[in-house]
Amino acid sequence: MRRVALMVFASVLLFSFGAAAQTLNQAVASSAPAGAAAEPPAFNGMNEFPIRVYIGYEFFEFRNQDNLTFHNNGIKTDFTGYLGHDFALEGSVTGGFGWARYSPTLNLESSSIFYGGGIRIGPQHRRFQPWVHVLVGGERLRFTQTAGAIGDDNGFAYLAGVGADYMLGPRFFWRFSGDYLGTREFGANQENYEFGTGVGFSF
Repeated sequence: MRRVALMVFASVLLFSFGAAAQTLNQAVASSAPAGAAAEPPAFNGMNEFPIRVYIGYEFFEFRNQDNLTFHNNGIKTDFTGYLGHDFALEGSVTGGFGWARYSPTLNLESSSIFYGGGIRIGPQHRRFQPWVHVLVGGERLRFTQTAGAIGDDNGFAYLAGVGADYMLGPRFFWRFSGDYLGTREFGANQENYEFGTGVGFSF
């Protein structure tokens, strides 16, 4: 009988300590400023996701050695890996399709592929993240329905430009960019331009 009474007394004592601790926690929580626990964490650009993959629309303006200006529409893919908050390595492949008026009676179908890699510099800890980049690689241009100086060539290319990523959330962003694209095709240098926008994700 004495053992049973001791067990009941111990149980009551433990329950009393538990209730007192719960009451103390509630009192501490109620002493915090109203609404403090409901404040969301500050947006920091999601630095914990340094890898970015992008796909978007790209508009090209090409100019060849015969002063032939033509436009292509295409798709740009981009892979970026940040080594710090402000520096990243970047690789890109871009393909475009369109047509060019070679003469008053001749239209040429055209296609282009740029492939290259380089560096990107810009902050990665804001919602709006402007950047600059420089890529070096190659450009393949192909024209159909003609022969001679204009046909199919693959040459050296470099790309330099600016852009910005706007973070839509922890892992998703919207990008817009503009670039100067220098190429060496068909034995001559060309000065080209491209502009694009699209979406991507980080991981």
